[in-house]
Amino acid sequence: MNKTAKIPKIGMRIIKSAVAVFICFLIDDLRNEAGIVFYSQLSALWCMQASKNNTIKNAKQRFIGTIIGTIFGFIYIVVKINLLRNVNLDYDYIAASVISVMIVVIIYTTVLVNKKQASYFSCVVFLSIAVNHIGDMHPYLFVWNRFLDTAIGILVGVGVNMLINIKGREQYD
Repeated sequence: MNKTAKIPKIGMRIIKSAVAVFICFLIDDLRNEAGIVFYSQLSALWCMQASKNNTIKNAKQRFIGTIIGTIFGFIYIVVKINLLRNVNLDYDYIAASVISVMIVVIIYTTVLVNKKQASYFSCVVFLSIAVNHIGDMHPYLFVWNRFLDTAIGILVGVGVNMLINIKGREQYD
């Protein structure tokens, strides 16, 4: 008996993902690399779903999470830079404690606004601001670019997913 393994074809979702990542590179170049293209690409990939309905659902979830995380990241930066600058205690433990408490506040905020599904993204955006980029020369600029990069990725992901539709199929690989 001859059993040969059938290798699956490369589906449209894979092609669309590659196109979206490339478009994010192009937009980053047009922005003179002002942001971090990685964040745009992650958002575009997250929005690339197997159906248009799931694409829109995930885009909304990602955008709401980004807004909440950005707001709390901005608040954290303002407090840290302006109020905790001259604290003489072991600052790393204070920052770790504040960040950890902020996670509770962020997740609870998503519950209060009835967007629990956005809690993960809210926390990711907040942590990328509070942990990775607080020491940047211009942390406020990073907050803006973090938001903008994600919004660009969402728009690219949704746009590519809606515009490239082979054979008019709603469902695809």
